[in-house]
Amino acid sequence: MKLSDITNVLSFAAFRPDSDDSSCMWRKRFPNKQTLFLNFSKEIVSWKSVNKDGFLGDENSIAGPIKEVVEDMSADWMDLTDGGWCAVSINHRFVISLETNLTRKNGASELIRTNPKAVLGSKSERGKRYALKHNDESNSSILLAVDEDYIKEIETLFKSSGLNIGRICCGIYGMLAESLDQISEAQKDYKENGDEPLGNVILVTCCEGSVCILKSDQEKWTELRSRNSLYTQEDMGPLRKIMAPILEDHGANAQIVLNADKSAEGINEMLSELAPKVRINDISDSYGLWDLLKNK
Repeated sequence: MKLSDITNVLSFAAFRPDSDDSSCMWRKRFPNKQTLFLNFSKEIVSWKSVNKDGFLGDENSIAGPIKEVVEDMSADWMDLTDGGWCAVSINHRFVISLETNLTRKNGASELIRTNPKAVLGSKSERGKRYALKHNDESNSSILLAVDEDYIKEIETLFKSSGLNIGRICCGIYGMLAESLDQISEAQKDYKENGDEPLGNVILVTCCEGSVCILKSDQEKWTELRSRNSLYTQEDMGPLRKIMAPILEDHGANAQIVLNADKSAEGINEMLSELAPKVRINDISDSYGLWDLLKNK
């Protein structure tokens, strides 16, 4: 054993995750360091800085083509960080779908990242990166597919600008998965307390113009609709159009769970107009996406 190894153990350095260890949560990877969170949509990039104490700064955004934005802002972003470390959320060029009978063998959720064909079989496509979330109560799963070329474009732009990507993910997919975990916990609590089940749940997730709507019958996922870069704050007509058919046939004892970022102001009111007799549980948090990047 080297002296440096002994020193690391005594100082607990050996137990601290490396900066590029994406399996650990962000705030543990970068203690006492300034970092940056960014979200890339079709026509806008938003960001929040994270100070050395782990607190989020003010949100900023800029519109424009991704290449121009990164080249114009890279110096400013570098000044907000120690070492140029960033976590990136992709909110464009993705597909979220509802699938059935996908393999659930141990390690499938990790295997799909390196060998998607082993998990998806003929459903696997070249040029895609995948993530997967299973429903423990049925044979259905939610599948995320992101264009690999888009990811590589962002990685190349950041690298050429001296910025380091410590994590890259799909923000709306993360918000969807987090909402499903909350709903699952609520369902368990209802069962344990002997209360009436939650009934049919329509989960609406919105993030900077993208939307994912998941309909469930008790604990079974039955329908999913997802669109990226669908609407803007100035024009929510396309969002209303995609929501209306699902909300018309909501069934008895249905409720809506809404998880939206701050760019989705007015969606609660829209849902009330489309389904006036359905209860809406709004779990939205303007820090929701950013907190996921920091804490998950």
